[in-house]
Amino acid sequence: MSKIHSPIFATHGELAQLARAFAWHARGQGFDSPVLHKVKAYKNVGLFMIFTVYILYSLSLDKFYIGYTSDLEKRLFEHNHKISDFTSKAVDWILKHSEHYDSRELAMKREREIKKKKSRKYLEWLINNHR
Repeated sequence: MSKIHSPIFATHGELAQLARAFAWHARGQGFDSPVLHKVKAYKNVGLFMIFTVYILYSLSLDKFYIGYTSDLEKRLFEHNHKISDFTSKAVDWILKHSEHYDSRELAMKREREIKKKKSRKYLEWLINNHR
């Protein structure tokens, strides 16, 4: 039996790993499977994909989180349902800022640029001045 190599269908091994990851999460365990990211990246199938750099804020932790994704809605759900490791300490993450890019490389570059600032003041300035 041959595996299907298609952006729409994951291989049998990937589906099994994805099922294990979801079962792991259902038991309250933290696990950030690369398969979860690989499968969700195919949502924007078409001529090109849009990648979003985003900044989240948790009031309960009083912390910001910076990331990038090709599916912002799904990623926000993952952050608020303890599927993402770093953000699993809170369930009140809200989107404060987002920027859209035509390639993963540009989104990764921008994410690194923001993270390198290591400045809460910069994040607050970015959120307040770029709406």
